[in-house]
Amino acid sequence: MEEIRKLSNGYYCKLCEHYVKSLDKNITNNLRAVGIATRPSNSNGLWCYILLPLILLNYTIWYNTSVLYQTVAFLSVGLFFQCSLFILFLSLSGSILMEGDYGGCVACSLISTMLIYAFTNQDLMVSLVITLLCVSSFSSLLKLVLINFPKTFTVGEAMVVVQSIPLFVSAASIQYVQSLLNGVNEEYAFINTLVFTILLTTVFIITSIFVLQPEYRCASTVLSIVIASAIVLLIKWHIILGPNCLFDIIEYVFMDYVRLKLFLFWLLLLLISILVILLQTRTSVKANTVTRKTFHVLASLVFLSGILTDVPLMTLASGVGFSVLIFVEALRIAEIETISSTLQSAFVVYCDDKDSGSFAMTPLYLFVGLACPIILTPEPASLDLLSGVLAVGVGDTAASCAGATFGKNRWSDSNRTLEGTSFNILSQVAVVYFLQFFNILDVPNALTRTLIASTVSALVEAKTEQVDNLILPLVTILAFQATCFLS
Repeated sequence: MEEIRKLSNGYYCKLCEHYVKSLDKNITNNLRAVGIATRPSNSNGLWCYILLPLILLNYTIWYNTSVLYQTVAFLSVGLFFQCSLFILFLSLSGSILMEGDYGGCVACSLISTMLIYAFTNQDLMVSLVITLLCVSSFSSLLKLVLINFPKTFTVGEAMVVVQSIPLFVSAASIQYVQSLLNGVNEEYAFINTLVFTILLTTVFIITSIFVLQPEYRCASTVLSIVIASAIVLLIKWHIILGPNCLFDIIEYVFMDYVRLKLFLFWLLLLLISILVILLQTRTSVKANTVTRKTFHVLASLVFLSGILTDVPLMTLASGVGFSVLIFVEALRIAEIETISSTLQSAFVVYCDDKDSGSFAMTPLYLFVGLACPIILTPEPASLDLLSGVLAVGVGDTAASCAGATFGKNRWSDSNRTLEGTSFNILSQVAVVYFLQFFNILDVPNALTRTLIASTVSALVEAKTEQVDNLILPLVTILAFQATCFLS
């Protein structure tokens, strides 16, 4: 009887694997039929779209989260079903990318609306408007991204990236409106207001640059736009935060001795990064994997020190850093004399094989991967906050360096090595061990949880062809969530 059960389980596993591969192949063929070129990969990474909604729902169920967090989690449920419908329709025909999906958007919006109304006691019409805007904007943006940015994303990567945009905008907009109505009385409300207004200003600057005709794009014009936007930003801060807004910001960052030391440490790491880029660019020698991982280490030191020392300040720095990154990327592709060519020279030297599309996504993914646990994790003292640092900054870096140096035995159907995977796991456990040894980290069963999470992360890294910087932190958060009972 046991043998029959094992054979039956094996049969169903093979049947599921066959179905998934068939679905993936149909989608690939349908995309090619309508002239859509995704990032070169043997897989579309369709499974990735479940990660973000699953993380948000898990935290909502197991933690005492705020109404805002619960609202965002229930919005992600609507996006989950919209992704499911999109995959189903895309497996039948690629024409879904050229057509509207109004019925599907409404149906998925209603699911989120009922969840928000039932569990957060929000007004029904307000909930419906928010969910409709969120789901419909996601659907339109996903199609726009796949059509207009060829070879930049796989389908799975595109869904994860586009999911995060309406969810973040919805959360930030609600928080922004609340700050206008009720004022800013808490530290995190202060931080979130600063981050949202800075990101909004950055988007305005980038939009203004690309609205201009190419012949009018020059350094002086960009400088004028930046100055005008900075003045508007100061006016916003004056209205929301009060007349002493600049003094309050300076006092928050620089008048605390610990924060000042942390800021100076980050500044030192930034200067080292710029120096390394300048030296490598001047030699015009293509950076190898080990050289590129130098930035993983430097970025990880920034986030590790910030998470362990001051999470609110790290949150503010993450928002500012992300704004700077997308602004620099916009300057690179804006065809502005001298500025764009200089940035392009650095990109050519440091670009990854996966940067085959319109944008330099690898550095953006690295930053987002390190920062996303800060945004997604509701508990400030949780081990989950280190998911990005451990998975990408430590594990993936160790796997790449060890695999390139010592790797001989490869996984089946993969160019990753067993040696690299082993170093991936051991390096993450070693970092957590040293943090506990020096009493920097105080989390029950941290080593056991890290061993489990790092093993899951390392196996996914070894097998998946999706961008590690984006996917591995989310997988690691899920693995830490699965082991939360140990804490």
